[in-house]
Amino acid sequence: MRPRYAAALVARREIVERIRDRSLLISTAVTLAILAAILLIPPLIGIGGTKTYKVAVAGPQAKQLARAAQRDAKAFDAKIEIVRVADERAVRKAVDAEKADAGLSGDARAIVVRKKLDDKLGNALQEGSRQLRLQAQPPPPLPVHTLLASDNSDDLQTITFVAVLLLYFQLVGYGYWLASGIVEEKASRIVEVLLATIRARELLAGKIVGIGIVGFMQLLVIGVGATALGVATDQVNLTGDTARAVGVVLAWFVLGYAFYACLFAVAGALVPRQEDIQNTTTPLSIVLFGSFMLSFAAIDDPGGGRATALTFIPPTAPMIAPVRLIAGEMPVEQIVVSVAVLLAGTAALVAIAARMYSNAVLRTGTRVKLLEAWRSAQS
Repeated sequence: MRPRYAAALVARREIVERIRDRSLLISTAVTLAILAAILLIPPLIGIGGTKTYKVAVAGPQAKQLARAAQRDAKAFDAKIEIVRVADERAVRKAVDAEKADAGLSGDARAIVVRKKLDDKLGNALQEGSRQLRLQAQPPPPLPVHTLLASDNSDDLQTITFVAVLLLYFQLVGYGYWLASGIVEEKASRIVEVLLATIRARELLAGKIVGIGIVGFMQLLVIGVGATALGVATDQVNLTGDTARAVGVVLAWFVLGYAFYACLFAVAGALVPRQEDIQNTTTPLSIVLFGSFMLSFAAIDDPGGGRATALTFIPPTAPMIAPVRLIAGEMPVEQIVVSVAVLLAGTAALVAIAARMYSNAVLRTGTRVKLLEAWRSAQS
């Protein structure tokens, strides 16, 4: 039997068995329920509801517009406090110093913001302007003058947090699923029957590919479902950033899973019983959790030196690189280098894992020490 055909048969078997497993449906439903709670509960308990904004004004026209916006603000879940300043220069100074969320120029023909105009505040000010000028003729929307370039940081951080959270749980969950499946076959001695017809390398490759395909499909369903739910509840705007985030997570799940699957496979091959699997997979879970925690720092500063350095380390790259990509802080050359380094590390692990797996998977009774499996694999 040709190696590729043998591995494909194993992969097909894994896909069929995993899809039939009710735990896959349950985990997908639970994940979607958690994401639904994240999207729906905050507005219900008042988080993200009415917010108070400070608006700096100079001159009677600006003051009049601000007062009109005050009256209309409640309809947009907003409350406006008017901050009076001396002149238009003081308006810009107050906004730049973040003493006001926005300002109105002296003639009330423009809104001044530091980076990005909040939607609620912007709607209230635009409605106030429309009401004041409606008697003459329908006015055009007020132009927005930003003091700094807008980076949509708040929206991007929310998208990035959800994306990294999904990626972390998928990598941990499917890594553990792979290790658990190997231990199950080892304990029931099914692996002995399988290895009578195919080689250990082909069996390992098929299991990794098959479970990886199931994980990719589940992640795709969760990503599309969560996006649709967010759009339906007006909690998520379907933009290029959202679509890019879903694509980035799917791509880096494939890369990250390929790297960590080899390690989880060896962890599963080392132990004879399910009760022992926690001991060998804990170090891997700790590394993944550490990378997950480091991703929060990367969300706050995706272009920083620490985030950049972690992008080129294979164990941390699957969690850090997506953060920087979604934020638009990862140049093409860094993407190429990061992917190349991760693929090189994965290729090395594939060779090492295949040899150690071949030696350890048939040994039952006691746990195989890592150093013992390595030495035996080299002999």
